[in-house]
Amino acid sequence: MRRTGFFQIVPPWQLLLVFGAAFFLRLFFAPLQGFSWDVKDLVQRDQYAAEHGVTHIADLVAGTSIPLYPPLAIYQGAVVDRIFAGRLARLGTQYPQVAEVWTRVRFKLLAISYDLLTGLIILLVLTQITAPPWPLWGAALYLFNPGVWIDSAWFGQIDAVHSCYMFLCVLCLGIAWGGQRDGWLIAAWVMFGLATCAKLQSILILPLLGWATLLRRNATVIVGSALAGLVTIVALYSPYLLTRQWDYLDHVFIKSFTFYHLTQLSAFNVWALLPVLPASNKILGVSYAQIGNVLALASLGWLLMLLTPHLQPGTRQPDNLRKVLVAGAYECVVLFVVLTHMHERYMEPAIPLLVLAGCLDRRLRWLALGISLNYGLNLLYVLRQIATPVDSIAVRNAGSFAIRVFGSFLNMGLLCWFTIHLPQLLAAPAPGTSPEKP
Repeated sequence: MRRTGFFQIVPPWQLLLVFGAAFFLRLFFAPLQGFSWDVKDLVQRDQYAAEHGVTHIADLVAGTSIPLYPPLAIYQGAVVDRIFAGRLARLGTQYPQVAEVWTRVRFKLLAISYDLLTGLIILLVLTQITAPPWPLWGAALYLFNPGVWIDSAWFGQIDAVHSCYMFLCVLCLGIAWGGQRDGWLIAAWVMFGLATCAKLQSILILPLLGWATLLRRNATVIVGSALAGLVTIVALYSPYLLTRQWDYLDHVFIKSFTFYHLTQLSAFNVWALLPVLPASNKILGVSYAQIGNVLALASLGWLLMLLTPHLQPGTRQPDNLRKVLVAGAYECVVLFVVLTHMHERYMEPAIPLLVLAGCLDRRLRWLALGISLNYGLNLLYVLRQIATPVDSIAVRNAGSFAIRVFGSFLNMGLLCWFTIHLPQLLAAPAPGTSPEKP
């Protein structure tokens, strides 16, 4: 059968229209100052790394408990800063206020680029396994997702970076199970290493990745894949390891896990229905953190138990990919809802997984839409609370409390639906699911 060309599936004018509109939407919001402290802090770290070298970045927060991001975010930020530093310096001497605005724009371009890259990956994957118009629709559903562009272009956060690598990790894992492709399994672990070196929250995908790797039942492949991920992590941390910058490692691996000790600050999850409390507080002798851990482990056990008989090597690649996407999305959603110490932005890795899975399985489309809109609402809610002290961010006024309760119940309701229907979602695809590419 004659192969269909890429531009026959996605006409160039449609591609330019969608990606151009997505870019200019972000460029319109990029000059705005969302979280001024976060952006200023991250920009300062990028500038310091560009001027003094990455191994001296911990000097900025020496003697404090302020955490630091893993090295990949700092490396990329330093490169971007070196590219634009001269132009911004010249602009700052003549027009200081304009230079300040363009500093924010320059800083947000990294996350914006990863937004567009993730959308392009969704497009390319769908062109291989689905018929039009799903490739372009899938990319558009991600690129114009309110939570995605608010986080990168308005807030100026870098969640798009590690979300992209987590997405690639799950994609590689799904392709690997489409025919025992060991190279793709190794690639999945490399992507996991890159994700964790961008943001440690990426370890949330490890249970799925580890379990699917063990199901391969090949000791050489299992050890080799895990080593590939470990080598990636060690290589990215090598500048600090070679110079024995243990203070940086302390800020990344210790202080980042102990800096926020409350049940939650801004997430629409089960803990948002309670007052903001220390996660160490106990109820019936059990701390809130322990309750969250038990709920998370039980949910992950349920997921992996259901996934095991359905994830069979050698079956049709799109079906295995769909199952892995469903499992990855469930893992991201359930951990966000039940664990303590969650921020609103920790939901972002679930979005590309849900969007792509929804294009392959119509049963997930309302779930993807509901979580996406609620994620956007969560970001706008936090934006409204910027001037509020951390300990009272959730109880500023009755309107804020009502939004918080609504969003939390909606996320829990969507999770309950997801959990109940998980056995069917991991089984055969529903009738009427998006047709495969001929």
